[in-house]
Amino acid sequence: MENLFSTIKIKNLALGNRIVMPPLAVKNPETDGFVNDVVINYYSEMSKLGMGLVITENAFVTHDSRIMPNQLLISDDMFIDGHRKLVKSIHGNGIPVALEINHGGINIKEVPEVKGMLSNLEEKEFVFNGGPKEGIGYSSLKEIPIKEINRIVKSFGEAAKRAKIAGYDMVEIHSAHGFLLNQFLSPITNNRNDKYGGNLKNRMRLLLEVVEEVREQVGEDFPISVRFPLSDNPPQREVYPGGLKPEEGTIIARELEHIGVDYIDVSGGYCGSRPRELKNIEGYFVPYAKILKENLKIRVNVTGGIKTPQFANEIIKNGWADTVGIGRALLLNKNWIKEAKEKLVSF
Repeated sequence: MENLFSTIKIKNLALGNRIVMPPLAVKNPETDGFVNDVVINYYSEMSKLGMGLVITENAFVTHDSRIMPNQLLISDDMFIDGHRKLVKSIHGNGIPVALEINHGGINIKEVPEVKGMLSNLEEKEFVFNGGPKEGIGYSSLKEIPIKEINRIVKSFGEAAKRAKIAGYDMVEIHSAHGFLLNQFLSPITNNRNDKYGGNLKNRMRLLLEVVEEVREQVGEDFPISVRFPLSDNPPQREVYPGGLKPEEGTIIARELEHIGVDYIDVSGGYCGSRPRELKNIEGYFVPYAKILKENLKIRVNVTGGIKTPQFANEIIKNGWADTVGIGRALLLNKNWIKEAKEKLVSF
C-alpha cells in the first residue's frame, strides 16, 4: 500500500517520498527581483529536511506583475543566473525543485489573499516597503486589451523557458488565490464580454493558452504543474456567492489534463490559501483533492493546514491525493519529516 514515504513519479520526475514543501516566501529585504544569498540560504537549509519536492515561492513573469516589491522575478534573462544558483543549492541536498510562476493581476490590494497576509502581523515583516502595489494599471479585466493578454501569455512561456534553462525540474503555473489567472476563471472578477469572458469555456481560455504556451517553450518531456482553484469558495462553504463552482473547476481540470498538464496542486480560488472559515480544520482542501482524484488520472497534490504525519499518511493511503504539501508545520518543526518516519512504523 502506498504511504507518505513511497516513491512516486510526476511524468519523468522521480520523488523520493510524497512530502512537498509548498511555496513559502522568505522575508527578503531586497526589491530588485534577483535571487540573493537570503533566498539561497533559506532554501538550502529547508531542503536538508528530506522532503520529496520543493516548490519555490512566486517568481513573477513580468516586472509589473509582482504583488509585493520584494518578491522574485523571472521576467528577463538577467535573472536566470541567480535562479541557477538557487537550483544548485537545492539539488546539492538531493531534492528536486519546481519554480512557481505567477502574475498578480488587477486590484491587488483588494485580493482577499493579500488582505489576509497584511492582517497577519508576522507576515507584515515580509510585505514592508509600503505593502502591495496597485496592480498592472487596469481597474477591471474588461479594460485589458487583447494585445496585453497576448503579451501575458507569451511572458508565462518565456518565464517557464528560463526556469528550464536555470535547471528547475518542473514549473508550476499559479492560477489560484485571486491572482490574474484566477481572476479570469472567476465570475466574481471576469466581466469581459469577448472570447475571454462570459461562459466557462471563455473564462478558462487564458489559462489554457498559458499552459499551451508553456508547453511550447519547455518541450514535451518537462513536467508542468498548475496551482489550481477547484472553487472560489472553501469546501462546504459559500463565502463568495456567484464564484467559481467545484463542478466548473472539475471541467477545467479535465481540460488541463487533456492538454498535457502533469500535476494539479489543488488550492483555493478567491477564498485564498488559508480560508479563515476553515482555519481549525486539518487538511481543509482534502475534499477538493478527492474530487480531482475521482476525475483525473494525473497526479494531485493537496496543501492546506495539514499538521500531523498521521493525517498526511492517511491522505496517501486512502488515495485522496498523491502528494501532500507540508508548509507551516514544517516551518514550526524542522524535525517534522524525521519524526514522521519514526512515528509511521508501519510504512
